Amino acid sequence: MSDPDVLLVGPYPPPFGGISAHVARLAHAVSADGMSVAVVNHFRTREANELIVADLARNPLRYWTVLRRLEPRVLHYHHARWSTLVAAALAVRRSTGTSVVTIHGRELEPFLESRLPGIAPLTRWALTSFDVLIAVSAEIERSLRPLGRTVSVIPAFIPADDDARLSPQANDFLNGGTNLLVAAYRLAVDQRGRLIYGLDTAIQSFTALAAARPRLRLAIFVASAPRSRAERDRLSRLIEAVDDDEVRRRIRVFHGEPLPPALRRATLYLRPTLTDGDAVSIREAIAAGVPVLASDVVARPPGVQCLPLEVPRWVTAIERRLDEGESAPVAAATGDPSDELIAIYRGLCRRSSREVAVPVP
Repeated sequence: MSDPDVLLVGPYPPPFGGISAHVARLAHAVSADGMSVAVVNHFRTREANELIVADLARNPLRYWTVLRRLEPRVLHYHHARWSTLVAAALAVRRSTGTSVVTIHGRELEPFLESRLPGIAPLTRWALTSFDVLIAVSAEIERSLRPLGRTVSVIPAFIPADDDARLSPQANDFLNGGTNLLVAAYRLAVDQRGRLIYGLDTAIQSFTALAAARPRLRLAIFVASAPRSRAERDRLSRLIEAVDDDEVRRRIRVFHGEPLPPALRRATLYLRPTLTDGDAVSIREAIAAGVPVLASDVVARPPGVQCLPLEVPRWVTAIERRLDEGESAPVAAATGDPSDELIAIYRGLCRRSSREVAVPVP
């Protein structure tokens, strides 16, 4: 295709993670608004898609070689890792177009604060190479204030406009039960070996309640399939540690399934993460009218019940919400930020050169 109005550089599903869902829905929103759009996939593309013009396999050299030969009017990079940020910044510095970067998590903070020679200045240079900086949460925006640049806060959630379907296996499991739902992008661990998405907290909390509630089930949706035997075994060991065979059978793990149709069958959504960005899945649950319990590691949308990562507190909160039934309070649905992003794109497209100040709505 000819150079598009907007080039989105980010993950594209599958797998169905929060950021990949955001990129896919944003691409459709831009196209529906009448601008041409294309996607460069952070990963290797698994399914043919006319929107995707290249994939990068998270290889910094490919970011440099691919992005510098494309000439969109607006390039929007969704941050993945430090090395690819620097490579993308090098590409946009030589581009004749304009650029946007969205930071979805707090993983850049150690680089901005690093005492290793050159790391902090290079990180600041890379970020300020983009014309518009976006953070998906107020916490992330605060971490970027030392840059001395305006950072817009725009949540990543865009309402689903697709007809994604669950597999027959997921449908059968969710049919007729009282479903607790928890989601993870992958079975990653932190430096202390703890599961970042808190699946251990969810399993232990469910197990404490399940014997007295025979209809209660726990559905674990993992977007990305395990990449190693060690990663696969992490979750298996947690489930196998459940002593009661009947309770263990009411825990099921699904890989690569879309989350929105599952949320429509959920009684309660759990988000016991050790760290977080905007948590698109929380906003998807709110949009589906599902009550949410989440860890208190970051600020959450109004109406979400926040808890410390202590299993007894989660057991009590889950039990209270289940007893409330349909009377359980649900957070008010949030708006659609794609309109704000499209306004930024249109403002950037109107620019005649990179030297003109960027009018951020």
